[in-house]
Amino acid sequence: ACPLGIDIPGYINLVAQGRFEDALALIEKENPFPAICGRVCHHPCELKCRRGELDEAVAINAIKRFTADYALARGREGALPRLSRKEEKVAIVGSGPAGLTAAYYLARWGYQVTIFESLPVAGGMLAVGIPGYRLPKEILKRDVLDVVEDLGVKIKTNTHIGKDLPFEELPKLGYQAIFVATGAHKSRRIDLCSKRTSGVFSGLKYLREVCLGKSFELGGKTVVIGGGNVAIDAARSCLRQGVRESVIIYRRSREEMPAIESEIEAAEEEGVEILYLAAPVKILTRNGKVREIQCQRMKLGDYDKSGRRRPVPIEGSLFAIDADSIIMAIGQSPDLSFLPSSFQVNEGDALQVNPQTLATNRPGVFGGGDVVLGPATVAEAMAAGKRGALSIDRYLRGQALKITPTVKKKTFEELEREEVEPSEDLRTKMPTLPVEKRVRCFGQVELGFSEHMALREAKRCLRCDLEQKKEER
Repeated sequence: ACPLGIDIPGYINLVAQGRFEDALALIEKENPFPAICGRVCHHPCELKCRRGELDEAVAINAIKRFTADYALARGREGALPRLSRKEEKVAIVGSGPAGLTAAYYLARWGYQVTIFESLPVAGGMLAVGIPGYRLPKEILKRDVLDVVEDLGVKIKTNTHIGKDLPFEELPKLGYQAIFVATGAHKSRRIDLCSKRTSGVFSGLKYLREVCLGKSFELGGKTVVIGGGNVAIDAARSCLRQGVRESVIIYRRSREEMPAIESEIEAAEEEGVEILYLAAPVKILTRNGKVREIQCQRMKLGDYDKSGRRRPVPIEGSLFAIDADSIIMAIGQSPDLSFLPSSFQVNEGDALQVNPQTLATNRPGVFGGGDVVLGPATVAEAMAAGKRGALSIDRYLRGQALKITPTVKKKTFEELEREEVEPSEDLRTKMPTLPVEKRVRCFGQVELGFSEHMALREAKRCLRCDLEQKKEER
């Protein structure tokens, strides 16, 4: 269930024994940035946790975060053995999770790596798409940027490939391989009003400016259109910037909402109102400024190709919501305008690559993360970064780009197990900043497990890995 292939039962067992540093070392075999993932991972592993069949799944992600925070609090510097320096140079376009992960591995293997980032800060969506209340900037710096730079990676910010430096110049500058990891930063827009209307923002642009420290005049009430993590983060950020009412309108039901469930719950705790089965129709203005948004009630119809039920308008169900500002967070896509036209692109305007090797149709150029997948998750982007690094290493060593094995996903559903009664020790709840404090600042909401809490939670693990080994004997 883990896109990165982490040995989850293994590190949970080590934490249960109090061997926190050993647990972190096991995690870091597959995940170089555990403090980041411990805060923003969508943790699909917990959906597969068999403890959930009895009572509640083990808080796997919170335990992972604990091991990383435990080490950071004690000034641990990761032992980063590097192979001997190689002469080959690698360019990475984009400094998000895919690009940083590729840089981490390539630098450890001795390659000379340079990252080109168009924004004034490194980190991609980690830096400008996830607010500080979820991912504090000091954690991004200590867990990722400092580690990568300590390995000798050069990060050139404010360098837009395609504008400041043509893509075709990279090989001429001596880069023998290129990894394209520019993410999906182009916001989708629906035509609800004039482009000159004041008070209408794109979700990604709004979050980017918030993360860079800019304040917005949003007025007393903001309506956010969308149901993904960008919409949730935008709605929660509005409250922290002084908005009295923050409302999300989403055209499907709660069950179809793609945002992380725990983030939806946190938004509701903070006072964000979510209107389900409602779609925007038109933004009405007064003197060129947002006045209200007209919406239509929806019902769910047949399933579409995304696997979700298609929203269908209910005739005669128009209604209006007063608003001082509107944030559109209806999705995003890659922007490949910086690439030469010779690159192959798929139907979703994403870069086309070999799904196993991540090679593009141009020799020596690879791509991974959201620029290939479309909007995905941090863990999936990191997995692509590691796979891209492996392929680049083979390419530069003159080896055939053989298929990179996909992560072996262990499944335990079919395994027989002894009857285990539900425990009175239910899932340990994550401590959080009180609501009245969190909505007034961008301080970290989830405070992390204590040592006692991590030990207690780790001991709830059923050790499915031991059952699997027993079956294999």
